[in-house]
Amino acid sequence: MAAAQVAAQAFGPPVRLTPDAAVETPVQSRPSAPAPVIVPAYPPAVTPAPAVSPVVARPAPVAREPLGAPDPDGAGLLDGLQGLGGDPWRGLGRAELLPLIAALPVDTPSPTVKALERRLLLSAGSPAVATGEAPPPRRLGALRIEKLARLGDPAGAAELAGRLPAALAADEPAARALTDAELVRGGLDCPRALARGKSFASAYWAKLGLFCRARAGDRAGTDEALAVLRDSRRSDPFLPVAEALAGAAPPPARSLSLQADADGLALLLAALRIARIGVPPDRLPLESLPALAAIATNPATDPATRAAAGERAAAALFLDARQLQDLYAQVPAVGDELLRVRDIARRDRGARTRALVHQAMAAAMDGRRRVGLAALAVELVDPRLRAGPVGGAAAGLLDGVSPTGDAVALAPAAARLYYAQGRLDQARRWHDLALRSGRSADTAWLWPLAVVATGQNRDPAALTAWLGEALRGADTPARNRIAGQLALLQATGVAIPDEAWMTVTDGAGPPSGNDAGVDPALWQRLGDAAAGGRIGETVAVALILLGEAGPAALPPVVTARVAANLKAVGLEPDARALVREAMAAIAGPATSTTE
Repeated sequence: MAAAQVAAQAFGPPVRLTPDAAVETPVQSRPSAPAPVIVPAYPPAVTPAPAVSPVVARPAPVAREPLGAPDPDGAGLLDGLQGLGGDPWRGLGRAELLPLIAALPVDTPSPTVKALERRLLLSAGSPAVATGEAPPPRRLGALRIEKLARLGDPAGAAELAGRLPAALAADEPAARALTDAELVRGGLDCPRALARGKSFASAYWAKLGLFCRARAGDRAGTDEALAVLRDSRRSDPFLPVAEALAGAAPPPARSLSLQADADGLALLLAALRIARIGVPPDRLPLESLPALAAIATNPATDPATRAAAGERAAAALFLDARQLQDLYAQVPAVGDELLRVRDIARRDRGARTRALVHQAMAAAMDGRRRVGLAALAVELVDPRLRAGPVGGAAAGLLDGVSPTGDAVALAPAAARLYYAQGRLDQARRWHDLALRSGRSADTAWLWPLAVVATGQNRDPAALTAWLGEALRGADTPARNRIAGQLALLQATGVAIPDEAWMTVTDGAGPPSGNDAGVDPALWQRLGDAAAGGRIGETVAVALILLGEAGPAALPPVVTARVAANLKAVGLEPDARALVREAMAAIAGPATSTTE
């Protein structure tokens, strides 16, 4: 007790979680093998933890002035329990809400974050408008539609736009975002999209009209639209592709300009797909993940480039696991590469190697080799991507292996991946196999992951047994991960005694959020919103705190505080899923982010 008092004086009180009152290695392939497509890992490593941005100022006290009628853009596709309740924006004015919506992340690798954000944006509910408040530069409905589109949900955005017909009439950025998302997904409804842009005069809509005519085979209309484009947009990179759509020779691939911030990039990529023009690997717009998804679905692009682009897009959930597996299957193997795939993996941990592993697994008949290939597939998944499509593709290979004695060495890693995916039945079977093999340090790391995934086995004796095994021989990085696991366990309701904290941290006590790299105003605002029962504000601030990195890449104390506050406003399933993703990323003794 004396030691605890000294630690409290030195490090301050424990953090209050509840409301307050890796870089891939380039391959050194043989001369006969094609040069690999080098695409930086996604998400980028977070060392140290980045400041959460953008900073959203803490609002002034609620109800500081009379309020008028609700915002008219409160219609939604989800209400009640499907959404965020009957009045998610209670206690929050429109002027305070709009900056929150604009700041929501879009490229996160977290399935839970994207699902929760989608519910937030589709939920019915209107913020209050202050009496005499001037109309905002952009309407709430337009911001919601644009964010949904950029999030990768054009169908939801289009349906919401149907409920709010006036929202896009004067907001070209939102109308274009929705159209771009439909172009990337390949499901563009041309008449509806052209009607959406009829009130705007920018060249984007003229180019879209040309694209739609070319796609429909309207040669005369294409030529007419092309003539107008030649007169007004001589330096537009879309022009030579439009010429190809009209029957001219395709432009040299290396003359293409595909900057991520280029005007009409999604439209240009869709035109390249229609014109059967491939994108070379050195022209990939790496900063635009939806654009990479469009390139991955262009059959004219070489398979290795498609796989590299598709894997990065899938990491941010713009492609699913099945689409990624299809891309892996198309990458050509050279010579005996399928037999040497483990040796190749020692030198290269990129998309092409993962594709070779998947192809080798499809060709393997021997049970022992299949176990080894499944283990390699799991090993090659970045821990931060275990919960998403990249992990899902590896789990697809695991599905072909039975949890029997021949696969006992694979059991801890297999259980960890299935837990990360939320596939609890499969995870339990592999976890049971790991336990039957004799408890080890690697197996011990699974206990907290199983607790947060299933909500079971919370008794203090199990916690003590886990700590005893996990701490045996643990170095400083391992102790830091154990402390992170304790914070995550505590956020889901597991009681962590003071002596456990003191043992794990050498007397320092529970971690605080002071060094987490987050904005203090957001950190405080999250607790204030949850304490006031303001569910919509709590969710929005939580999502901004998690940012583009997501729960698997942030310090566990950040995810723990977010989860505890979501639980406090009745969103326990979402809180548990966030903790599961974060726990899966650190549930193992290895220290590398690429293992």
